This record gives sequence, structure tokens and C-alpha cells, in this order.
Amino acid sequence: MTKTSRARRATAFTAAVVAVAGTVTVAIAEPSAAYSASAMVRAAEVGPVVSSITPLMGVPAGGTPVTIWGSGFTADPDNPPRVYFGDQLSTDVRVVSDTKLVAVSPAFTSTGNSLVKVVTAAGTSKNTTSIFGYRLKLGAEFESLPAKATGGGEVIVTVTDGTVGATSSQFAALKITAKVGGIATTKVTWLDQNHVKVGLPAVTKAVPAKVQLVQEGFTGPESTSVVNYYPVISTVSPGSVAVAGGDTIKIMGTGFGGVDPTDTSAVTIGGFDAKYFQVVSAVQIDAVVPEGAAGNAAVKVTTPGGSSPEGPKVAYRSALVIDGGQYLRAGGGVHLLTVGGGTLGATAADFAAAAITVRMGKTKLTATYVDATHLKLTLPPLTTETADLVVWQDVVAGPAVTVPIAPVVTSLSTVTSTLTGGATVKVKVAGAGVATATNFMFGTNPAICPVSGTGSGLVFTCTVPAATEAGPAWVSFTAGTGTASKFTPAAAFSYTDLD
Repeated sequence: MTKTSRARRATAFTAAVVAVAGTVTVAIAEPSAAYSASAMVRAAEVGPVVSSITPLMGVPAGGTPVTIWGSGFTADPDNPPRVYFGDQLSTDVRVVSDTKLVAVSPAFTSTGNSLVKVVTAAGTSKNTTSIFGYRLKLGAEFESLPAKATGGGEVIVTVTDGTVGATSSQFAALKITAKVGGIATTKVTWLDQNHVKVGLPAVTKAVPAKVQLVQEGFTGPESTSVVNYYPVISTVSPGSVAVAGGDTIKIMGTGFGGVDPTDTSAVTIGGFDAKYFQVVSAVQIDAVVPEGAAGNAAVKVTTPGGSSPEGPKVAYRSALVIDGGQYLRAGGGVHLLTVGGGTLGATAADFAAAAITVRMGKTKLTATYVDATHLKLTLPPLTTETADLVVWQDVVAGPAVTVPIAPVVTSLSTVTSTLTGGATVKVKVAGAGVATATNFMFGTNPAICPVSGTGSGLVFTCTVPAATEAGPAWVSFTAGTGTASKFTPAAAFSYTDLD
């Protein structure tokens, strides 16, 4: 009888591999009658895998539920997985699915990092990046204090529920930072194991802010005391408003995000509520000013954290006006004018601070300070009968005043004559209607003055009339408009009794 060798029988076996969740089932079969009745089956289990955990930190006292993601967590329902944090076993593990379980962190003797491992009958997870950090949940205590929204201040904090290291080196290793009103700051300085100094960051909302200490990303509880941030005003424009109110000012600063738009007293000018205000952004408020008395008025912005300190002011200005009864000379030049309706200031510095100007139509004229009620105004040559003058204080305009413009003599070719007269004098004039001027007089003596030329070349050639006595006599005339000329130094003439 021929025998089949074991080697040949081994080659006759066929193998089928079937993957099952958590295991690999291997079935070995030999097509002969001896093996077809019952298959040989054994399981080769696949170990668990940890892909990620959340959260990544908890307190040393334990008790933090940690969700673990991965696979292979339900391979053997009768032998549930165990979870280790370092070498500490979690006593509370709940399997949610084959890819998710929740384990409560056990207590740890100190702060530090622990590798999270899942152990099943198939083996131990090999992931080396599933690190859970044990961190201190440090509390912060301090006396509530005010602080400007621009930041830069400091607060001394007493540390609770732990320490921040016995030395500055230990403190550095703990990587302690802080949050003030939820805003992170790394400006934390070690003082001793129970005290740190926290630098206050700038804020956009000037509201009470609580402090939290953070140990390497692990945030402690909020303080019961607060940093009372108050808004800060940097500029107010324009700097002048009318005493009647109604002008809009732009308030620039920081911390305005904390302003309550329904609080009518949140923005005040001179102690009175703004007629209206709008918080444009954390750095800008537009407000309509109320009525006020002439003078400077403080602008204040109030939030739940406090009120802005005294800073830029707005100047209430009464409407200045050129007093009536004055006139302008058609030849232009420097004029001394009286101003009413208010004051130009006690000094030239006050005058400059009020940004006082005078405009004739759209033309801005050069104005200089004389005293509280007088200014000097430099005018160009004028050809109209009247001019409208407006006094401005910054952006506050007084009423327009119509001032008459007097025709004048601008030059004489000769300024003296004997009593007998007879000399020729070329007279130049300025003003409306001067081309048809008449009634030329040398003092009280009428003169004959034929005209020649046009425009700037207009000249009246006068024959000096005789006079009865020596002395000064100014040259005058009447413009074609019917307006008599006014005296100017250029019109000064004199008679002499010397031959």
C-alpha cells in the first residue's frame, strides 16, 4: 500500500482568513474526509489603537472625564478594556463603541504628563502621543482696582489652590500665564510661591474684568474681585461748538465697546447729557452736544467699569459779530474793527486757541489780535459797495454783517501847493463807481479833475484850486454811486503860504 508523505499532505491544505472586529479568524482545512467534518479554527486577536483624547488636561486630584478615540475597544465583551494614565488605573471606564470610550482620570501625585493607554486581552495600545497633562487649577485673589482701557497697569495676585514654584526657575517651568476679562496676557511675573504680578492688557470694552491664572493652557477659576476698566478719551473734534448746542462732535479714544447705548447719561458734555450719541466703534463715539455756556466743557464717557478721566475739552463759543457802524476802505489794507457778541480772549494766546478767523464770502482774511473786543483785519482792494463779514471761532460761525465799502483816494502825485494853486495833481482812486466820480475837493475848495484811462490805469488829473489859508486839506470826491469818499493818509494834501 502506497503512503502519502506528510509533506504532500501539508501542501493539500487550503487556508481561508476571515477578518472579524477585534480578531483575525484563521480556518485551516484539508479536502480529505478526515478534516472535512470539523474545521480547525483559532483567533489571532488585534490589539487596541488610541488615535486621540480630549480634553488634554485635568487637575491632579483626578475626576476629569476623558474621551478616547481609536479602535479595538470591544474585542471581548466579557473582558472590558482597562485604561491607564501613566501607571495609574482609571476605575471608571465606559465603552461607548469599538472606536470610543470614556475614562475618568485617576488622581496623580503631582503635575506632569501621563501617557494614556488602553489594555485589552489582545494587547496594549502603542500610541505615544496620547498625552494627558495634570495641571494646577490655580485661583486668583486681589483687591478690586480701577484700570484704564489702554492697559499698562499691574495687579498683585495671591495664588490659591496651589503654588507657582518656590523659585523663579520653578515658576518658568510651570509656564504660568493669565487671562484678564478673557484676554490672554503673558505679562505674569513671579514674586514668591504664592504671589504673582499680572500685567493688564488693553481692552476694547471698558467693563469690570475678572482674572484667571493659566498653567500651560489649563485655566483656573475666575476671580471674585475685578479690574474695573474705564474708558479713555484721546481727542475731541471739532474743538469748538456753538452755545446753542446741536453741533456734532467726534470723540476718539478706547474702551467704548463697553458703553451702554440705552444709558442716556453715558456721554456728557459739561455735565449735561448729550442730545444723542452713537457708538461707532470701540474707539469712536459721535455725539450731539447740548446747549451750554461760553467756555470750556469737559467731555466724559461712562461704562460699567467707570468714567473717563478729565481730558480733552470742547469750547462753547458765543456767536461773535462785527459791530455795525463801521466801514471798509476800498483801497484795502489794514483795518481796526470792533467785535461784539462775546470776547476775543484775554490774551493773544486765547485768541489763537479759539482759532478765530474772519471771512468775506469764501475768502479767509488775515486777522490779528488787538484786545478782547478789537482785531486788525487785512483786506485786498475792493470794488463793491458792500461786503459781508463773518467771524468764525473754529467751526462756529457768527452772523454775517453787511459792511459798507467807502471809496478812497489811493495816491496823489503831488501833496503840496501854494495858496494860489494852479499846480497839476494826478489823483488815483478806488471803489465802486469811481470811473464816474465827481465833486473833487481840496479841503473845502472844489477842483476840476478830468478823467483818463480805465481799470487800474484810471487817473483824474486835477488842477489845484486856490485856498485862502495855509494848512492841511484832504482830497475828497463823490463816487458815481453817490457815496462820498472817506479820508485815508493817501488823500492828505497841504497848502503853504511860502512861495
